[in-house]
Amino acid sequence: MRSRFILALVFTFLGIIPLLSQTTVSLIGRNTGTKVLSDGNKIRVFGFTHDFGENPSVPGPTIEGFEGDSILIDFWNISQGAPHTIHLHGLDVDQANDGVPHLSFEVHHMDHGYYRFKAPHPGTYLYHCHVVSSIHVQAGMYGLVIIRPKNDTNVTWENGYSFHTEATLFMSEIDTFWHHDSVLLHEYDTSMSHHMVALPKYHPQHFLVNGKSNWQLDNQIIQGKANANIYLRLANIGYFYNRVIIPKGLHGLLIDSDGRPLPNALQSDTIEVFPGERYGMILAPTEEMDDSIVVQYINMNTGTIANEQAVAIQIEGYLGIEHPSSQAYSLWPNPSSGSFYLSGAPTPCTFRVLNSTGSLLFQKETTETSPIQISLEAHPDGIYFIQVISAQGSWTSKIIKQ
Repeated sequence: MRSRFILALVFTFLGIIPLLSQTTVSLIGRNTGTKVLSDGNKIRVFGFTHDFGENPSVPGPTIEGFEGDSILIDFWNISQGAPHTIHLHGLDVDQANDGVPHLSFEVHHMDHGYYRFKAPHPGTYLYHCHVVSSIHVQAGMYGLVIIRPKNDTNVTWENGYSFHTEATLFMSEIDTFWHHDSVLLHEYDTSMSHHMVALPKYHPQHFLVNGKSNWQLDNQIIQGKANANIYLRLANIGYFYNRVIIPKGLHGLLIDSDGRPLPNALQSDTIEVFPGERYGMILAPTEEMDDSIVVQYINMNTGTIANEQAVAIQIEGYLGIEHPSSQAYSLWPNPSSGSFYLSGAPTPCTFRVLNSTGSLLFQKETTETSPIQISLEAHPDGIYFIQVISAQGSWTSKIIKQ
């Protein structure tokens, strides 16, 4: 009688665990998704979604939590064929919740699997299916896990680096042949703890950042302000390694690796990210810029660069000065190869020309009512600022010499 009572208590407790969790995440596993590539072609994908009728995205939804939170992932597998798991890559979780099939558990068609863990250190982590993982990860069953410090979302960790904004570059590749049914719908023996599946040669044709490539990255712009830190998260779940090249004007500082602060931060504009690795960088721009972060995809067998992708980064504002949303005066042509014309300015006024770091190059007082010529012929190509100062106030605009 006593044993039955204890057993009843155990089942009751297990039933209320979702209610005790501070963060509950619902994920649905599907094997009938479609992804549109940058060349317009569509491929079949597996993946994770939040909603029953949703096409799985690649990568899957980002799981977020706070340091010390109790997190419950309710994974419902509606994929026929092979089962799936959620492996929490890099997180300090117990073996039973780690998602490695023969050490943890598998979630079969129409079953729920529950993964419970207490969020450890703040950082960037991964989750992915660990059933025949070479195929299922390539199929699209992966995503990010971001754990934030419990007391402040704008620092990297307690007493760490503060930042104004953050961005993520999540790298992977696609070999369209691996997305044919002959590969995706592999045989699977549920009586086996390990599975031997023949893999085709890997020759990716598409190279992704945050699930996009080529023209699809046009709207993936990292934006920031001068003198305001950006926390850049880097993660690679592809089968090539990445060389990430940061513009020198961002003063990149490598501060963490795989969810742990580095003992000594490293100033660098080039970071190599191997499969499964995650890094954190502080970007500290000191001037305006329109540039790109370049990601190279390097074949680990040959050491050759297979592809490059570029993610635009725009830094605005300098020395605390914001640009107005509308211009009071006309400044043309912009960009220009050397000469600019300012019209509509009040008289008298003073116009000042500054470089991208805010240093004054020259200034002039004028009472001219006709367009004022401003020449930068003697100065190198780049970003400059024109300030107009008059009794009506001051106005600042960016110009580009190219």
